[in-house]
Amino acid sequence: MNNDTTRPHRVRLLPLEGLYNTRDLGGYPAAGRYVKWDMFYRAGDLKDLSPQAKVHLENRRIKTIVDFRDSEERTQAPDGELSTVKKVYVLSIYAGSMLNLRQIKTGAAGEEMMRQLYISMVSDCRPQYRRFFSILSDPENSPLLFHCSAGKDRTGIGAALLLSALGVDREIIMEDYLLSREYIRGKYRSWLEESPHLEPLMTVCPGYIGAALDCIETVFGGMDRYLRNELGANPELLRSLYTE
Repeated sequence: MNNDTTRPHRVRLLPLEGLYNTRDLGGYPAAGRYVKWDMFYRAGDLKDLSPQAKVHLENRRIKTIVDFRDSEERTQAPDGELSTVKKVYVLSIYAGSMLNLRQIKTGAAGEEMMRQLYISMVSDCRPQYRRFFSILSDPENSPLLFHCSAGKDRTGIGAALLLSALGVDREIIMEDYLLSREYIRGKYRSWLEESPHLEPLMTVCPGYIGAALDCIETVFGGMDRYLRNELGANPELLRSLYTE
């Protein structure tokens, strides 16, 4: 997938020292329009925010941060601060409690656990994502950055739901999701050298988010109904605010 689907002078992955997987969600085709640039950023944690990255993000005037990490994660890896940020929303999703590493003996077991995690996120974490859409619906909260630890799972679901609400096709949503496979590769290199069987937990694959999207279709009656009825989203409002 091209790093920028619409405008050659725009770069999706931000060149930030010390950070992984921080990227702009702008430029994607969305129901005959395009997602605006400089409105939404998805990311991993901001623990190792370098002076260069701090200046870069502050120059983008990020006003709001949504943090999907649990309290233990936030204590162990506190985010660096941006002077432009006015609000920080903590919407804790306890992914660690869902993943018992001691149960994982093979790569196949890890893959199945990740599929179940993704199903659980769209089924059991609706209150957090409902609050996420409430925040997104207020234009005073943008530009907004949302993140978890690696920016691939909890953030990946958030990005998929947001892009769906904006009218982006599932194929493009999948492509955006799979970019994490490349962009977080260095984050877990030393860990995987010691425990290679845990690789399914440290990457993304179509089957993970595919399980979540299929659950939305079969259990909740489709993406539009899920967004409106389960998350309280207003796709028409969001498209009027964030597409052009």
